[in-house]
Amino acid sequence: MLFGKNPLKVLIYCFIIFLFTVLVMLHLLWRRFPFNTDSPIIRDGQLATVSSLRGDLSPTTSTIRPNVILALADDLGWGDVQYNKGNAFTPNLNRMAHSPNSILLQRYYSGGPVCSPTRGTLLTGRNHNRYCVWTANFAGRRRGDFVMPETMPLPLSEITVAEVMREAGYSTALFGKWHLGDFKPLKDGNKKWPVSHPGQHGFERWLATERSAPSCTINCGCKQFQNSTCVTGHYGDRPPCTNYYTNKSAGIESWPDPILGDDSHFIWSLAADYIRDQVKSTKPFFLFLPFHTVHKRYIATEHYRDIYLKKNYSLDEADYYGAISAMDEVIGLLRELLEELGIKNNTLLWFSSDNGPELHTPGMTNGLRGAKYSLYEGGVRVPSVIEWPDAIRSNKESWFPVVSNDVLPTIYDMLNIQPKNDYPIDGISILPFLQGKVSQRNQSIYWAFNINGKFNSSYSISTSGDRYKLMVRYENGKSQHYELFDLVNDLTERSNLSGKYPAVSKKLLTEVEAWRQ
Repeated sequence: MLFGKNPLKVLIYCFIIFLFTVLVMLHLLWRRFPFNTDSPIIRDGQLATVSSLRGDLSPTTSTIRPNVILALADDLGWGDVQYNKGNAFTPNLNRMAHSPNSILLQRYYSGGPVCSPTRGTLLTGRNHNRYCVWTANFAGRRRGDFVMPETMPLPLSEITVAEVMREAGYSTALFGKWHLGDFKPLKDGNKKWPVSHPGQHGFERWLATERSAPSCTINCGCKQFQNSTCVTGHYGDRPPCTNYYTNKSAGIESWPDPILGDDSHFIWSLAADYIRDQVKSTKPFFLFLPFHTVHKRYIATEHYRDIYLKKNYSLDEADYYGAISAMDEVIGLLRELLEELGIKNNTLLWFSSDNGPELHTPGMTNGLRGAKYSLYEGGVRVPSVIEWPDAIRSNKESWFPVVSNDVLPTIYDMLNIQPKNDYPIDGISILPFLQGKVSQRNQSIYWAFNINGKFNSSYSISTSGDRYKLMVRYENGKSQHYELFDLVNDLTERSNLSGKYPAVSKKLLTEVEAWRQ
């Protein structure tokens, strides 16, 4: 009857009731997911906040500050991963690289062409030559007189990522390879080689080796197991073993139990327990996982080795690729655990390597010139992927230059912390790059190797920008030879353009000289 008399009026009443219902629902949603501006997160290239995105996230990802996990391979070449045409099967790194919430960094650089320098740059954001970590950290053990300039442990005065995040309220942990100093004083008591272990650099919880270790290992700390081996692989009857240490109330102690099987999985067992503990505590965490794979002595367990032996690879190749596949499986287990615990969205997972592949191994650069120890691309361009669902909303393969020195500045930016004014940082924050706000780095990356404290000796310095790279060889403190490469058009550095573009060479050489001073 009402429709017969005044249908328009009824429709208006219905619309008012509908509108009222919608407003009530919006009000309830607003109270459930209030907007605030506590923490910057990226969505579609724009700045947003964790709180404003909660409607897209599971309830367990409400922690404002993201967890951070750095996974670092050892001597893994740019061409060693499957997505860069490597022979090793790396399905989990492939999935991570092509995840809808990841960025594949195809121009990611290690801060040095060998181990210790890169680890120093990753933790401090500073060039390793600033604090005398000239090369791989072993010299103090080999020369007692210290007549020659030695590469030194990471000084306690350096500010590390772990220290910054611990000060910001994070739990911090490291499991794996340290290689930035010894854990116990030298037997001769030489004070010129001070102790420098993870606990002194901000890591609350750690179990680590002082330097490289086999990728399949037993623990030498257990003397009764010293003569037993998990597998011998292509090394014959030489037993693979190493020492893990941790910091106890009574001092530095070695791990008391035998470690059998794949080393990456042992590191994973420690990491998994730690992550579960932190989720229970609801405290944000920073976890550093420096794997030993695939540094010499690389050895694969039978399961992984047989995959490659059945495909007619040599025993040496099967051990090498098998060790990589074992580490890749750990990356998969890590990503699955983050998903299972409901913290994947709010966790920044960053995978990389400390330098290019070792010489005279099956390691690959996919055509890049040079390898470990070299400042050519093959020595410093390494695999890297960042996955961070809260921040990265679409997959991208990027050729934006990033270096390990950028980790700490990015953390500063992410946590809105200002570094000390009198403490120079060599890296840059890549948060604007992740936000889609910048497409060029506009700041050069510098490497210097074989300086050994003597700028009047023979050494190499390299600088790379968004396009051009200059390699300079110094003899007796003077530049003797330099090469210019266009990395956009000549990825493999085959064409020296220094004669063709003298103005570019001169400009970059001037910058190198200024940086050297």
